[in-house]
Amino acid sequence: MAGIDFRDDVTEEEAQQHTRDLVLLLEDLDVDEVRTVEGEPAAGTRSVDPATVAGAVLVTGALLKPVLAHAVTLIGAWIEQSGQRSVTVEVEGARVTVQGTVAPEDVETYVRALRPGPGSVAGGPEEADT
Repeated sequence: MAGIDFRDDVTEEEAQQHTRDLVLLLEDLDVDEVRTVEGEPAAGTRSVDPATVAGAVLVTGALLKPVLAHAVTLIGAWIEQSGQRSVTVEVEGARVTVQGTVAPEDVETYVRALRPGPGSVAGGPEEADT
């Protein structure tokens, strides 16, 4: 799951467009599915209509390390291009917040924080903001 933290001045229509843009970008990953999340709006997101939650994107089948690394890199580039604040990525309860372009040497830190088990960040932080 990825949740977008939009700038304060983003309209509902712009939020929906930014969400669609991120979905289109993430569809290029080697994953099972990428889609917006339907249902009740999540805290801190803005809904365009009752069926669509702007700013919430579900990616299924992204647990492989290469896919997560590519996703973090793409999300960082998307934040810079779109001018939004951040994207929080959650994988099985582990969360990281990407706040801009991610340097290649920092991608591994994000991936370790999202993948519990051997090689994960010491203590397995529930949320890592970098």
